[in-house]
Amino acid sequence: MATSLGLVLLALLVAATVAIGLLTVLLAAARGPAPLPSQAARAAVRHGGTVHAIALASLLAAVVLVPPAIARLVAGPAQGVALGLAPATAGLAFAAVQAAGEVTWPRPSGTLRRAPLTRRTVRDVAPRRLRAAAWGWAALALVTLVACGWASQDGRAISRTFADGAASSGPFPGWYFGVPLVAAVLVVLLAAEGVLRLVARRPSVADADPAWDMALRRLSAHRVLRGTQLVLAWTAAGVLLVAGAALRSVGHAVVPGVASESALHTGLGSGALTLGLAVALTGTVLALVPATPVAAPTGLATAGLDAPA
Repeated sequence: MATSLGLVLLALLVAATVAIGLLTVLLAAARGPAPLPSQAARAAVRHGGTVHAIALASLLAAVVLVPPAIARLVAGPAQGVALGLAPATAGLAFAAVQAAGEVTWPRPSGTLRRAPLTRRTVRDVAPRRLRAAAWGWAALALVTLVACGWASQDGRAISRTFADGAASSGPFPGWYFGVPLVAAVLVVLLAAEGVLRLVARRPSVADADPAWDMALRRLSAHRVLRGTQLVLAWTAAGVLLVAGAALRSVGHAVVPGVASESALHTGLGSGALTLGLAVALTGTVLALVPATPVAAPTGLATAGLDAPA
């Protein structure tokens, strides 16, 4: 049951990712080309847009291709681990492309350029809400995994005993599933923070106003975080949904000749399922929110920088 639930969840993630990609393309096309202050600015915007498109394609490709490959190549409990890691795999592919884009960012050229001595940090460039969402989803996933690991006796299932017998239900995200997922969540989060650090420290756009350059950095950071929080949200949602299904099942335990109800397990299971669906929906909605429009500084045309990130 939980494995089927995981497959349904991944199918929904595919649909959500496709919707995000299509909406981004359609809105960007609707805005049309925009005048930019210099050739260097045009090169920077073009580079950022290309990198973002490739990163989204990598995310989508990983979500579409990895689960079927897992279903063919992996069986047994290991399949559940691999399916749980699928969103993180997509997130790492997304972050890798974004990091490559920052490393290859167009360098300033010419003998004269403006280079204000401003120390930028991740806090300066990263949208606070999206960054908080990414950290929040990661924390939720980690807390849930630790709690489930503590509650599971064998690392794979949840069990309970009652007066006339005992019952067990799984898969359940105990330590067998939880340890790889904890590592995956931390790696995705650290990878995103590393890319944000690259965004903050990349070379300034030559001959561009500092406010314009900062707007472009914030757009890049928005693009990084929208994908990161999405995969972390869906990882947390997957853990909650699988745990909730197992808890409800063990709460409605039926053994030969004996039926037993546990309001605690059933209530916890229903709560986990509801929270999991809410997290998945919220993460998807946040990924569809466009970047905050940036007002053009005097004398500089920055239209196009507020395109969906």
